[in-house]
Amino acid sequence: MLRRRGPGAARLSPVNGSKPNGSKRTAPASAPASTPASAFRRLRRPRPSRAADITAGVLFLVVLALVYVGRMFGYGMDLWAASGEQGAADRVARGQLSFTWGLLGAALGAAGLAALLRARWTAGLQLFGAAVLFVFAVQLGHAYNRSHPAPPPPPKPGYTPCYSGSGRCD
Repeated sequence: MLRRRGPGAARLSPVNGSKPNGSKRTAPASAPASTPASAFRRLRRPRPSRAADITAGVLFLVVLALVYVGRMFGYGMDLWAASGEQGAADRVARGQLSFTWGLLGAALGAAGLAALLRARWTAGLQLFGAAVLFVFAVQLGHAYNRSHPAPPPPPKPGYTPCYSGSGRCD
C-alpha cells in the first residue's frame, strides 16, 4: 500500500516500511550498532503468563496474611504471658505498630519488584495487601494514641483551685 508524502506530493512511499518492490528497508551503514532504545529493549523481560502472574500474586498475598496473623497471635500470647507486668501492654502495642509498618514496607517493596518484572496481577495484589496493612497500621496507631492522651496543660501562674464552699472561686 502506498501513500502520499506531504501535501500534494507526487512521490508515493510505502506505509508498512517496505520498498515498493516488496523488500524490507535496511538501516544505513552509518547507523550505530547499538542505541539506548535497543539496549532498553534487550533488557525488557517478557511478561509472565496471566495464570502464573495471578497464582504468584495470590500466593504472596496469602503468605503476607499468614505472616501478619501469626505475628499478631504471637503478640497476643506475649501479652497473655506477661499478665499484670507493668508496661507489657505498651510494649506489645508498640511492637504491633512497628511490625505492621515494617511489613507494609516489605509489601510495597515486593509490589515494586513485581512491577519491574512486569507481573501486573502480582503487583496489584501486593498493593492491595499494602493498603490493608496501611489501614491496620493507622487503626493500631489511633488505638495507641487514644490510650496515651497528652498530659493536661500546666495551670496559669496565680491560679487558685476552686473548692466548693471556699468562697474563692472566680
